[in-house]
Amino acid sequence: MFMILLRAMRRYGWLRRLCAALAFSSMGAGLTFVVVFSELTKLNASPSSFALAFVFSTAPGLLGSMIGEYSLKRTDAVNCLILAEMIGFCGLIFPWLGVTLHSITLLQMTELASSFAAGITLPSISHYAKYMLPDEDLAAAALIDTLAFSCYVLFGVGLGVILSHFLDGQALLLVNCCCYIVSIAALILLPRLKKAFESAQNVEALPKSLSPIQKASLALLPALSLVGTPAMALLPVLVPGTGDRSQIVLALLFARSLGQLCGPMLVKEKQLEVQNLYLIIFCMVGFLVCYQLIAISTILAVALVLVFLAHVLSNIVFSLGWYGLLRNFNAKHVAAASARSYRKQVVVGVIVGGIAGLLADKIGGQLSLFVCSGIGLIIVSSLLIRMNKGNKASYQ
Repeated sequence: MFMILLRAMRRYGWLRRLCAALAFSSMGAGLTFVVVFSELTKLNASPSSFALAFVFSTAPGLLGSMIGEYSLKRTDAVNCLILAEMIGFCGLIFPWLGVTLHSITLLQMTELASSFAAGITLPSISHYAKYMLPDEDLAAAALIDTLAFSCYVLFGVGLGVILSHFLDGQALLLVNCCCYIVSIAALILLPRLKKAFESAQNVEALPKSLSPIQKASLALLPALSLVGTPAMALLPVLVPGTGDRSQIVLALLFARSLGQLCGPMLVKEKQLEVQNLYLIIFCMVGFLVCYQLIAISTILAVALVLVFLAHVLSNIVFSLGWYGLLRNFNAKHVAAASARSYRKQVVVGVIVGGIAGLLADKIGGQLSLFVCSGIGLIIVSSLLIRMNKGNKASYQ
C-alpha cells in the first residue's frame, strides 16, 4: 500500500501539502504525548488515571465529528481542517499548565482539544480525498493516517523520548506550537473544492437504508475499538521489569506507535478489494494474545516486540476498515459515514476504556485486560461471522 501513496503524492501537489500539514501536526502531537505520559508517570498516577487520560484523548471527538459533519455542509473542507488545527493549537494551554502546576487533572485534560479537533478533521479528510482523488488512487487516502503516524512515531514520540533527556516539558510544548503554525500555513495553500458552496448536497446525511456491505464497513472500526481499547488504555501500567518506569513506558508507547505505522504497509492492494473475514478475526485474536503475553513478560525487549506485533495486527484491520468506508460510500455520504464510524469508536472507547481502568484498580491490569478485551473479542467475532453469513459480499 505504501507504493500507492507514493504514486499519488508524485501526481498531486495538493496531496503533498495535505500530508505535510498532517505530518507537522502529528509530530507536535507526539511531542505532547511524551510530555503528558512522562509527567503522569513521574507523578505516580494510578492505572485509572492513565485510562482516564486515554478516554479524554478520544471522547471529545464525538462532538467534534458532529460539528465537522455539520460544517462540511456549509463551508469548504479546507476551512474545517484549518479550524481543527487552530483548536489544537489553543488546546496546548492544558499541558502547559499541567506541567507547570504538576497537576494530574490538567495533564489528563491535555487531549481534550486535540481529540475534539481530530473529530472535525476525520470527515473533512475523507470528504476532501473522495472528491479530489480518482478511484485508482483512492487507496492513498487510507494511508494518509499512516504517513501522519510515521511522523508521530519517528519525529514526535521517538524524538520526544530523546529530547526529554535534554529539554523540559515546556520546551517540548513550544516546539509543538511551531509545528501547529507550519501545519496551518500548509493547509492555507490547499485548493478549495470547486463545488463546496453550491449547495448542502455536497455533504449529505446517510440514507436510512444501507446495503449489507455498507453496514459491515461501518461496523468494522468500532469492532476493533471494542477489542483494542482496553489494551491501549492500560499499556502504561503493563510495565515489565525494573528501572526508570517513565522511560520504560515511553519505550512501550514508541513500540506501539511503530506497529501502528508498519501494519498498513503490509496490506496488499488485493487484500483491500477482497477483505478476508478470517484474517480480520485472526489479527484481533493475535492482538489480544500479544497483550496477554506482555502482561506476564519480565523482559523489556520481549515486551517491546510483543507491543509492536500487536499493533501491526490491529492496524492491518484498521487500514481495511478505513478503505472500506472510502470505497463503499459515495462522495456525498463518505463524510457522514466516516463521522458515524468515528463516533461509534469513541463511544465504545470511552465506555470500555473507562471500565478497564476502574477494573484495573480493583483486580490489576492483566486480569482487567483479559476480561474486557476477551469479552469484546467474543462479541466482535460472533457479530462478524453472523454478518458474513447474512451477506457473503461483505467479507470473503
